[in-house]
Amino acid sequence: MAVQRIDQGMAVAAVKALPEKVDGDLRTRYRQLRIMLHSAGLAASFAFIASKAGDPDQGGIAGAYGKAAEALVECLVAKGSLTGNPDDLSTTEVMRQLGGLSPVDYARASAEAAALVSWLSRLANAVAAEGGDGAA
Repeated sequence: MAVQRIDQGMAVAAVKALPEKVDGDLRTRYRQLRIMLHSAGLAASFAFIASKAGDPDQGGIAGAYGKAAEALVECLVAKGSLTGNPDDLSTTEVMRQLGGLSPVDYARASAEAAALVSWLSRLANAVAAEGGDGAA
């Protein structure tokens, strides 16, 4: 059995969440998410992302926020911080579960979320440098 580093899994999750097109505005917003998680915390940051999220298939900034919200929920379910099927968890349920975490579990979930948005930011920078086409 091969061992995979934690950051490898986060990089894969970030690739799945990265929109097809990355422009300067999206790069800036992803960069701000890392700062927001650090300063405002996971629950407030997730609430912000969810408030900006649109249909992930629609594209644009709202679609990018939608993909980020989905990726965060999938990550937190996979790591055991949230329970349930990621596709079935509403924003309200995610917030309820985050509010019910112990301080240690909340800190762990926050670290996982920070790792994911850090990878989103790094990948957005790399893709934008290649011309903005996420499929490249």
